[in-house]
Amino acid sequence: MIESTGAILGLAHWDGTLYLDREAIIDPLHHLYAHAGETHSAATLISYRESLATLLHEQAHFLGPTNATQEAARDAFIKPGSRQLEEGITEAWAQDHLDAYLHHLGIDKAAPGITSIQAPGYYAAFVPAVRTLTTDLESRNNLAPGELLALLNRQTAAGQLPTLVALTYNSTRLPDLEPPNAPTRDRLESILRSGLAHLDNFEFAPPETATANSLTTAHQLLDHLHHEIQSAESAYTFRPHLTAIRPTESRHALLPHLDEAQRSESRHTLHPHLDEVRPTESTHTLNPHRDEAQRSESRQTLRPHLDELRPAESTYTLRPHEHATPSPTHTALAGVAPPSRRPTPQPQPTSPTPRALVSPHHPSTGTRPQPPRPNPQPRDLHQTR
Repeated sequence: MIESTGAILGLAHWDGTLYLDREAIIDPLHHLYAHAGETHSAATLISYRESLATLLHEQAHFLGPTNATQEAARDAFIKPGSRQLEEGITEAWAQDHLDAYLHHLGIDKAAPGITSIQAPGYYAAFVPAVRTLTTDLESRNNLAPGELLALLNRQTAAGQLPTLVALTYNSTRLPDLEPPNAPTRDRLESILRSGLAHLDNFEFAPPETATANSLTTAHQLLDHLHHEIQSAESAYTFRPHLTAIRPTESRHALLPHLDEAQRSESRHTLHPHLDEVRPTESTHTLNPHRDEAQRSESRQTLRPHLDELRPAESTYTLRPHEHATPSPTHTALAGVAPPSRRPTPQPQPTSPTPRALVSPHHPSTGTRPQPPRPNPQPRDLHQTR
């Protein structure tokens, strides 16, 4: 531990060194033990409590899980949103456990009444947002109040935000719907980082303003996460209407009890242009018992231009067994030139209507203003931890 002077109240260095401000932290602790057991004013008790809260906050920064490395923690700490998350977690956890810490050290006996007063604490721009996020995730994952905050406090910066992403993702139906390599987790992490980094805009604001903006940012962040989760789930649960992909003809197979007349009627109702695309000769196949007169009448009615489409000369080609001497009918037709074929208009192809592609929207990362706030000073303002 090294005594320091300046704007920084406390610093937990990456090499394990603890820096504490002499005037704000060390001197109040010396006074506490020099006057142990005495009755003190509220202002003196607050100075004791704040110095010990700073000490607990900085010591909590040294916590980490087994096999955690300083290199991984330092690399993660400089990513967007990581510093705001770690400082918010550490301060919120220190505030919640300060009374137990004082009782464990026997400070409540050395400074009677110290646990009955409250101090405002620090990081008003970070703590409310962290509390809102962790409370929401505890509810959605059936965790006890404060359990997630304690879990995150035991992590380094390398594990804190991935833990939030995992709990957010696992509290949905997505683990059972989408493949493991789906990009949803990456989008959730991007939303969390952007929202947490935005808290920098309020770090030097007055405590009331910082608290209000921190809560607003947290609720907007939760709404954005909820929208992203709903969009991802709907991609796997939405099914288009069945009739949109089944051909109309399949309806005949679904209604086998209809007789021939009903099927014919339904065919003309569902396909008004059926006769235009089916050759008339198929009527002979469908109605083999119709006499020749009926078939001829049907041919003339449905295909009035049949004779125009067939050249007169085809009568000789189709009947090679007849006598070579033409009949009067043939003689009458012999001098008539066959009508020219009418070109059949070709249907123009239609291009499919393009679908609108909607790209997901993410909030932009805010920029951090730099006007310094003289009092109180954040403990780890210019530190890597």
